[in-house]
Amino acid sequence: MKAQIPKPLSTIYMPNYLYLKIELNPIDIKKSENILKKFNYHKYNERLEIFTSLKLKKGKTFAEEVKNGLSAKNKSLPPKYFYDKTGSLLFEKICKTKEYYPTVTEKKILIAKAEEISKKNMKINLVTELGSGSSEKSAYLIKAFLNERNSLHYIPIDVSEILYESSLNLVKKYKKLSVSGIISFYENGIKLIKSIDDSPKLILFLGSSIGNFTRKESVKFLTNVSRFMNPDDRLLVGFDLIKDENVLNNAYNDKDGYTKKFNLNILKRINRELHANFPLSKFSHKAFYNSNKKRIEMHLIANDDLTVEIGDDKYKINFTKGESIHTENSCKFNFDMIQDLADQSGMKISDQYTDNKNFFTITSLTLKT
Repeated sequence: MKAQIPKPLSTIYMPNYLYLKIELNPIDIKKSENILKKFNYHKYNERLEIFTSLKLKKGKTFAEEVKNGLSAKNKSLPPKYFYDKTGSLLFEKICKTKEYYPTVTEKKILIAKAEEISKKNMKINLVTELGSGSSEKSAYLIKAFLNERNSLHYIPIDVSEILYESSLNLVKKYKKLSVSGIISFYENGIKLIKSIDDSPKLILFLGSSIGNFTRKESVKFLTNVSRFMNPDDRLLVGFDLIKDENVLNNAYNDKDGYTKKFNLNILKRINRELHANFPLSKFSHKAFYNSNKKRIEMHLIANDDLTVEIGDDKYKINFTKGESIHTENSCKFNFDMIQDLADQSGMKISDQYTDNKNFFTITSLTLKT
């Protein structure tokens, strides 16, 4: 049975999907003035609060990014827009397919090494996660940390509203855990962490999400994260390692078709939120390993010549038969590449946790001293 999201004790800038607005107490008013200039704030109880903001400070809107990406010579869409509620639930199903090895492999590593990671980081009582989703994998670390500590603060960051339910489930399960969830893009969410809790922290970036960036973007991302780290902080990053091409291709073409639905769902979201008219039946899912670029590429292929209109202004996008929308990359790594990435980002590797098949590794990074 799904957890029922409780009505908040207090709410600032109430969005439509929440239920109750109550007069704020002085503590909440102060928090609003000092921290929440760009965030909505929802306090559910003494151990659960949620911050929401899906606006980028200086970035483009969803509509602008979609129109720009689809107007380019080589059409593309930003993969961060996969993760509406439907996309997040579909990704959870992908992670449970037989073909998709990264999740089960990373899970086994976390189960085996969570206690070791906890004991190596006894100064840390704060865990924050970038792209938390259901928080299923981070729960292994939360449990191990709580076994060694009287309390723990968890700050998950995710673009999906699934964070409401996952956060509630965690505080119900772990009585010594407090959660400050942030529904936002990484760019905004990570800036808020210091205002919420500036103690030494373990930052999680799991699930091989680093692979969605280009090499240059990966360096930029890790460099930006490092700017919000203190000397006692640790960053755990999941890296999917280079392996047999058949294993890689099968992982992104599961027999149950969840990856296909996940890929097409971005068009469904554009139709719903931007008032577009993409005919989903006219596009096919294609995913393959590009050995030269050492990455899986995911595309949507137009099956016919067609024109799509986006928005109330009916902005037109033309497609020719066989034309591709490049929706995602998933880069693969070897250990030399990981070391090079750490060096370029101004960090150093403190530990690496790898499965016995060398399919996947979780790497602990610290600031260079």
